Amino acid sequence: MCSIMLSFVLIGLGIFVVSAERVAVVQIFRHGHRTPVTFYPTDPYKNSDVWNGKSLGELTNVGKIQHYELGNFTKNRYSLFMPNKYHSSHFRIETTDVDRTDMSAQVNVYSMFPATGDDIWLPSINWHPIPIRSCDESIWSSMYYPVSCDIFFQLLADVLSSEEYQELNKKYESTYKILSKNSGKEVTDVVGAMDIWDSLKSEDTIGLTLPDWTKEVYPEPLRTLVGYAFASSTFTTQMKRFFIGPFLNEIVKYFNSMAENPTSSQRFKLYSGHDTNIAAVLNTLRAFNPPYPPAFASSIYFELEKEGKEYYVKVFSKDGDDFKQISVNGCQLNCSLSDFKSKLEDVLTDVPSRDRECSQRAFLSPQPTAQISTLVSNLRERLRNFST
Repeated sequence: MCSIMLSFVLIGLGIFVVSAERVAVVQIFRHGHRTPVTFYPTDPYKNSDVWNGKSLGELTNVGKIQHYELGNFTKNRYSLFMPNKYHSSHFRIETTDVDRTDMSAQVNVYSMFPATGDDIWLPSINWHPIPIRSCDESIWSSMYYPVSCDIFFQLLADVLSSEEYQELNKKYESTYKILSKNSGKEVTDVVGAMDIWDSLKSEDTIGLTLPDWTKEVYPEPLRTLVGYAFASSTFTTQMKRFFIGPFLNEIVKYFNSMAENPTSSQRFKLYSGHDTNIAAVLNTLRAFNPPYPPAFASSIYFELEKEGKEYYVKVFSKDGDDFKQISVNGCQLNCSLSDFKSKLEDVLTDVPSRDRECSQRAFLSPQPTAQISTLVSNLRERLRNFST
């Protein structure tokens, strides 16, 4: 099955039909709505039965619905490209080793490929098992920071200590004071605001009444602050390379392989992940300005198309109801495969190369100050808690 798209080009008085064949698609998405990963000390819902006994960070029924709807959206968008029935030669999905991403993936593929015909094994249901693979965490990570890259914390500390982020902290000092006074925890920077945003967003999404004091900070300016927190993890070229470079390299390799031989792999690959993954990709594509916290079940689609003898890449972002095509580092929306690779050249890397670079001190400040060293230590603990 192939997907042919037609566009019409007017030249003089003639109308020429230009056909584009879709060759391959890579989709990434964030898991659906979940319980908070942590509660701020004064959170009125931290011991509440509204979570129905669920642990921290667990997928909720709202999150399941979000992914059922996303699966339907994807199925309809690629109805001419993907077969109605699941087949391992056409489709592959991978997930981080976290319950909420695995469960989101299960709901999503059920929505895309409900059992029909001889796939129905129990007459009362239209569900059938579809394999969901564990991802390579060195490429597609569940963490806020890249796996096995200690240098990343120094680079992140440098960013958070930079003039730009210090000015940001100065601008929102009054917001930090409101958060510190009412949340029960001291907040002095954008990273410190993340877990409070996380709790409020999770609670607001299911219609819980937030405390009165939050009206001063939620959703704004807290949303803006947390957007900058997400952007900080891929602020520099080196950080983009360390964090998301190996994953984007896999996409380029996959598209090159499919351009050479469309039967060399599955035509649709899907990765279930986290807001950190979505934010890192968008920021690396320079499509994250201004930065923002990715919505539950947000998604990015990379499409490889063939027009004549040329191959092009199109990228689309879906955040809630906002679906739009985005540019890759300023490339034309219909970006040639060679230009796609060229625009990402500075960040593309394989895992062995990334790991070697992670051990090089050339990227570090010559002699980190005691203040930076303390910040690095604190960041390790704070981000470790946020990522679990």
